Amino acid sequence: MLSREEFIRQSLEHNLFFTRIIKEHLIFAIAFLAVKNPSLVQPAMELKDQYETLLAETVSLSNQVVSREAIQSGEFVTQFTLNAELATQSYTGIPINTSITQAEKSLMPGMYINPELEARVGMLNQMAIALTTQAIMIKTTLGEAVKACQIFTFAYPTLLRHVLEEAKFYLRILNMLQRREDMHTIRSVIEHEIFWNHIMGQHAEFIRGLLDPSEKELMSKANRFAEEFEELTKSAGEALNQTTMLPQVTRESIRGTTEIRDFKAQGTLGILECKIKSIILPLLSDHVLREASHHLRMLRMFEKSF
Repeated sequence: MLSREEFIRQSLEHNLFFTRIIKEHLIFAIAFLAVKNPSLVQPAMELKDQYETLLAETVSLSNQVVSREAIQSGEFVTQFTLNAELATQSYTGIPINTSITQAEKSLMPGMYINPELEARVGMLNQMAIALTTQAIMIKTTLGEAVKACQIFTFAYPTLLRHVLEEAKFYLRILNMLQRREDMHTIRSVIEHEIFWNHIMGQHAEFIRGLLDPSEKELMSKANRFAEEFEELTKSAGEALNQTTMLPQVTRESIRGTTEIRDFKAQGTLGILECKIKSIILPLLSDHVLREASHHLRMLRMFEKSF
């Protein structure tokens, strides 16, 4: 069972990461929809605004509470996030509250716990559960409509399923936190590794598919990452039944995730500087970079516990 301090810290760190991720999923969904779908755009826009309010509240509660490792990992914001938001806002016309990003860049680490914080974090988690349940419904509706050829979107059907899986994963974490469950059991560690290795592999496939056909070298690198993470996901799955494999599998996952994180960082810079030809929104590139940084921090934390 989580201590009060661990409940607060883990809740805030997960919400800082995932709340931004899910609100960006909504931005991408809006950007990828055709103008004839206002009935889908409006609820997504309203929910995006609610997530921004929730993220702002999370940031205000997190200063001098979350860990230095989490702040420095690059999973909350990167050196590219603000410019990526501004560029994406300019390209799409979708409003983005960049003041939240500015506030996150100023977060300080610590473990200052006041008597009211546990209750406020519990309420924050409940609000995140409510909003994420709504996000899952919107994503499910959109995915089913695309699958049935009822609407057109510029997002791959696999990408729509991908963001739905991430929202469901976040919801599961929130419910575990509210029950004060330890998420660092061997089984939870392996399940985390399986999930995020799979996500990293899909990122590589999406990048490959969204690059301009002339970017052959980058497409080739993305394809190699997709193949590598397919194998890493398989290895992590095998560790469920043979836990002695886990330290070696995690070391390989750390190596692969470090490499794909660096690849994504170079890609984000190239997209922002207009040196890479693609149909990748700058914020989408920064988004997948932060997800790699999150996975890497968690893997390194798990490795220390072996």
